[in-house]
Formats: sequence, structure tokens, C-alpha cells
Amino acid sequence: MSEEAATVKIPDFELERWKSKRIWPGIIDLTETGLPEPLKVRDLLGDEHLDISLDYAPLFGTERLRELISGLYKNTKKDNVLVTSSTSEGNMIAANVAINNGDEVVVQLPSFMQLPGLAEGIGTRIKPYYLEEKDGFELNVDKLRETVSPKTKAIILNFPNNPTGRVLSEKQVKGVCEIAKEHDAWILADEVYRGIEFEGPFSPSFAEYYDKAMVTSSLSKVWGLAGLRLGWLVGPKDVIAGPASAYKEYTSLGASLLSEHLAIRALEEDMRKKLIARGRKLVKEALGFYEGWMNTHKDVFSWIKPKFGVITLVKSRLKLPPSEFADRVYKKAKVAIVPCDVAFTHLDDYLRISYCHPQPILQKALKGIDTVIASL
Repeated sequence: MSEEAATVKIPDFELERWKSKRIWPGIIDLTETGLPEPLKVRDLLGDEHLDISLDYAPLFGTERLRELISGLYKNTKKDNVLVTSSTSEGNMIAANVAINNGDEVVVQLPSFMQLPGLAEGIGTRIKPYYLEEKDGFELNVDKLRETVSPKTKAIILNFPNNPTGRVLSEKQVKGVCEIAKEHDAWILADEVYRGIEFEGPFSPSFAEYYDKAMVTSSLSKVWGLAGLRLGWLVGPKDVIAGPASAYKEYTSLGASLLSEHLAIRALEEDMRKKLIARGRKLVKEALGFYEGWMNTHKDVFSWIKPKFGVITLVKSRLKLPPSEFADRVYKKAKVAIVPCDVAFTHLDDYLRISYCHPQPILQKALKGIDTVIASL
């Protein structure tokens, strides 16, 4: 081990720590970020598939699955794809391949805190770039450019963005890629919500416009298949063939072969179109009901309507901190919502509420929140 080597200490993942202590049977979970009705195995497979071999999966993933995943991106081939055990493994691999202790890294915040936490654990020097409320939490390419320097080794992003609900345009994606190219910096992007936009094609991916981008995603969101724990990393062919797959040899060696078989079925053209339509229908229906509730609470809450399902960022005008309000909602109404002053950075007055649930459950949860508001 070199003298420069440092002990990796990953910081607490505050959002997941907070949830792990509160999500139990009997709690209505408005912290969840997947679809309300996960698919069942019978929705994908028939009895003819019961003879699937439960062997080890290949290190890179099965060839057909890699081909199907590559088809979700422009200018991408199967050799650009490494199948992973969820987005989490992909993020772990990407961070450890691209950045090292002491590197300068620009981190876009607020963000799902996994990639930022990994950057901190690796020992990088983090320069934050904040999405600002006055900009509607939209990414400002010019302000990002001011944050990046010639010393920057990587730009870390999360789009479509959790928790703000923002989605990047092609112009914004190209702008970020131009900044990274100017400094020969990596782009590392968690794109797990790509596909659950309300309408139209999938939002643009950094991997489609820059050859030093590594992006991650999975079947957990629009596909309704979180239980498969099946994801992927898309990046340069030489990185996938070399350091990325080599790192995977230390993490999982291979995903579940059964999960990969189910993933192939989900991503074949006929089923893919069906699942995307199903996921988008569920989130739009739930958002309509939730929006009606928000419109009756303008005295205590405000929001910027999200551009994708399944979460909303809600600004609180209540006289107590979001963490205290969330605790009261949890204890009195048995409903879990996310206090952003605990779970995210730079969002001290906000709550994250997941609205994508069957209407009877969502209605019950929102009535519980109303009861707590009335008691204040």
C-alpha cells in the first residue's frame, strides 16, 4: 500500500439512516421513490420460464441484456454497458474508478447523496455547486462553469434530480459536457429517474454527448422492478472492459442471473413500451390528486411542480423546522415524509413528499398530515 493511501470512511447516508429508523409495518411511506404497484413475476414470465438456470451471471452481464440497455441511449453499444446490482453498485464503481483521494471534485447539490457521499469517503476536495431556489432549481450552466477549475477532476450530478424534480434539456446537457471537456474532467451522473418523465422521449443522458461520462441507472423507477436490484453503468468501452469491471470483481462479481433474465423480458420492445406507459400513467394520475391537495394548502406549503414522477419538493411556511414537523407527522399520523433539513444539503425549509401511491392510501396519508397541521 502506498504512503499516500488513506482510510476510506464513508459518511452516514442521512436520508437512508432517517428512513431505516421509521419505515415499519403500519406506517404509510411517503418517502418511497418507486412506483406504487411493483410488478409481479407473473406479469413478465409464464410457466415456460421455470427452467431458468440459477447459475452465476457473467461479469459484464448477459450479452442480450447489455444490448437492450445500450438501446436506451444514443451513440451507445453493448460494450459501453456494465450490468450492476442496482444503481448503487454502479455509483460505487464509477466513483472509485474516476476519482482519488485529494482530487478536486465539483458536486451538484441538492442531490441524492450517494455519489457525493462516495466522493467524500474517497477523500476528495469537494466544491459544491448549488441549484438555487431563485432559479427554480434549474441548472445554470454559466454558474456551474464558474465553479469548475483547471484542477477539477470530475463533475458529479444527479438528473433527473432528486429531490427538486428538475429535468435537463439537451442544451443544458451539452453545456455541462462542454465545461467538462474544457478541463478534461469526468462527468459522473446518477440518472436513475431517466424514463419517468411525464411525457415524450427519455431526457438526454450525459453519456450520449461526452466520451468521459459515466452514468448509472436501473430498473427501479419507471419500470416498477425495484425488487430485482438490477442496474447498469454506461461509460467508455475501455473503462468498462478495464477498471470498472475489475472493480466489480471486488463488489458483486455478477448480478443475479434470474434478475437479468427478468430484465431482458422487461426491456424487450413490446414489454418496454408497455411498462413505460404504465409507469407514466400511474405517476400522472397520482400527481393530479396530490396537486389538488397542494392547491388547498397554499397558506402553509409552496412548490415548483415536478417535471417527472414520483417526488415533490415542498417548501414549508410552518413555524417549526421540517425535521420537527416530520417527526410529529410520523408519531401522530403514522405517515413518513422526508425532512430535507436532515436528508439533503441546502434545503433547510423543505420537505420531500412522495405522492405516487394508490389514491386511497395517499388520501389517508394526506388527511393524517392535515390533522397534524391543524394541531399546530
